[in-house]
Amino acid sequence: MAAARAVSKKEPTAAAAEPESIESIDTKEIKTPSKKQGSGNGGLFSVPLILLAIAAAFFAGTQNVAHAPLSRHLANSTSHLLPDSTIELAGPSADPATISNLFAFPGNKYASEVVHVVPRRVLTPDAACTAAPIVVREHVHVEEAMGHADALRATNHVLLLLNGRDEGIVLEWSKDAGCLHALTSAAATALGANPDYFANGLRLYNRHGDAIATADELDMERLAYILVDFQVWVWPGIRVGYTRVVHGITMTTLSLSPLVFDIEGFFTSEEAEAIIEHGLVTIKRSSVAKGDDHYASDTTRTSHTAFLDDTQFTRNFRVRAAALTRLPSPAFVERAQLVRYEAGQFFRKHEDYFHMDTFRASAAGATPRDVYKGWCAFASAILVTHDQLDGVVDDAARPGGPLFPSFDDKVTWQHAWLRLVLEKEPTLLDDIGLEEWTAWIKTSLDVNAPDIVDSILSGIGHVLPSLIRVWETHAAKNHPDLHFETPKPPVNGVAHYFRWIQWAKDRVAALGDDVPSDFRPTGSAYPTLNLAFQNKLMQFLLEDHTKDELAARITPDWADWLVTNKDAKNVVLDGARNDVVVFDLVVAAWTKRAGLDLFAYEKPKHMQHSEPNRFLTLFLYLNDVDEGGETVFPRSKERLATDIKRDGMDECSQGLAVPPRKLHTSLFYSMDGDNQVDPMSNHGGCPPAKGIKYGANLFTWNFDADEGANALGF
Repeated sequence: MAAARAVSKKEPTAAAAEPESIESIDTKEIKTPSKKQGSGNGGLFSVPLILLAIAAAFFAGTQNVAHAPLSRHLANSTSHLLPDSTIELAGPSADPATISNLFAFPGNKYASEVVHVVPRRVLTPDAACTAAPIVVREHVHVEEAMGHADALRATNHVLLLLNGRDEGIVLEWSKDAGCLHALTSAAATALGANPDYFANGLRLYNRHGDAIATADELDMERLAYILVDFQVWVWPGIRVGYTRVVHGITMTTLSLSPLVFDIEGFFTSEEAEAIIEHGLVTIKRSSVAKGDDHYASDTTRTSHTAFLDDTQFTRNFRVRAAALTRLPSPAFVERAQLVRYEAGQFFRKHEDYFHMDTFRASAAGATPRDVYKGWCAFASAILVTHDQLDGVVDDAARPGGPLFPSFDDKVTWQHAWLRLVLEKEPTLLDDIGLEEWTAWIKTSLDVNAPDIVDSILSGIGHVLPSLIRVWETHAAKNHPDLHFETPKPPVNGVAHYFRWIQWAKDRVAALGDDVPSDFRPTGSAYPTLNLAFQNKLMQFLLEDHTKDELAARITPDWADWLVTNKDAKNVVLDGARNDVVVFDLVVAAWTKRAGLDLFAYEKPKHMQHSEPNRFLTLFLYLNDVDEGGETVFPRSKERLATDIKRDGMDECSQGLAVPPRKLHTSLFYSMDGDNQVDPMSNHGGCPPAKGIKYGANLFTWNFDADEGANALGF
């Protein structure tokens, strides 16, 4: 399976070539960042990090979570979990018969513990909570509050942070007051979360990743993390060198950006041997994605890989990984993938997430270029008509000046704006993993290339608000009349569909036996991302509506298209992308059968677009390597080893590089606390100089992993 796609180079425009993505370039030539290639056989490989034997250099700081067993995360009704309801992290029994059974096919996934979902504990608004919570302090590091619940309680204070963050705000709060939703909403707003999303659900979690929904639970530690809508938990790094013990497993923070942990105690030597033995049966040359070919060979990846079969052995790892990472379901974890690196074999720097945006479609007027044009018109109109800006904003930003925003000016204005960015905030792009774009912009400016901004909007349009902010700060001097609010486009019907699938699974888990049998995990109408479920929805829709009735709700052409393509691939997604009413209709048809009283869905007015993708990676080191085989995170500012030189991989001498050590596991996030892909997670597998390296990937997703892969066409 691939995790990125390569794109052919575009023809150069003047001296600067068109950009193709947010990824790396050869800075010796005037080229724009190009698409990264991804791995095949299930995903981009990383040889994640282990902790060097320099732990003494780290400051002490241990958080023991032994009192919060991992099994609790999978709810109190998980007696069906294997090997038993308390998740054993020490591996399978040494009994030969038991081990043999572990490698037999265990039956239907949807009748197993793999699809168990931990329902959200969403906070409920209380109309009686009218007093606005008072913010006492901002930018408070979490370590100031850890272990100080009594002091916080004595002063009626509580510390709240956003998901995965290490700094938050202290607010006034008493247990008797309750009002958790009002408290959380006020804190999330002050911390910069988007209030438009709060109606979709606010949640609190303690520092061990356990949900909080009562005043008594919050009062225990007086410290909590805020998750919005269906955000997935991210372990906070706290600081480099910080160590926590999670039910016998030691997690040590190696890097905060990207967020990387060393894990010790996650698996056993016997399990390592079993992974190697069973993986070698089907191992083959690793592959990458190139365009529509998800399984192409490429010189950027020369290792060998094999996915293990679906067995109780691999399912146990899925359960175990979900419990450690606090994922809502073991289904979010892929089956283990064996990776073998022989001497000299490598995988150049890459990301584990997919560069596809398969389902994202911008509404009219909502592309980065549209927003840029709208901002130029907004700012220039204010600057021309406002009669009290002289001496307030920079003279260069006034009409006729080089920093006067002009959509039609492809050289003078654009160059002045970008030079302002490079002068005032030179690491703006570097800090989010886009250092190659910084180099490209500098080179394009040096050769006086035209329309550089158009290339930026095509390749990394998501940075436009940050570039605008630099102009507002340093040219407009933060004048309030020149502050631009990015228009919020209507929610895409496909985004609605993906969120509804998440909601429906969550609701089924919460209702349990009250759900009709056909709509439970083993039923034919259980909501999934699998392509066949869309055809099931179309069956329901066409049972309820004639083509003429559909034509009255959408258009005659689209009604005819739906009827004709009812059995086609992605019929619901294609219809919903064109008209959100298609989404409304299929959900109504499903709900009618599942139970209106059980599954009344309130469609969000606003939400963050989310689609299936890789979320974090657990990489298990299965053996010691004689020399080499480091994992490198070239964008990290941390250094555990220096002067590393590996043939064919210059990036091995950059950033954070850690050599492999048997029975350690590396956990690193491909998404940030907002559950957006994190370019800082770029990493590479350096070649062993001597010996062979064996590892195992446990890729995890923000959705059911198997279903997500099916939806993406793998």
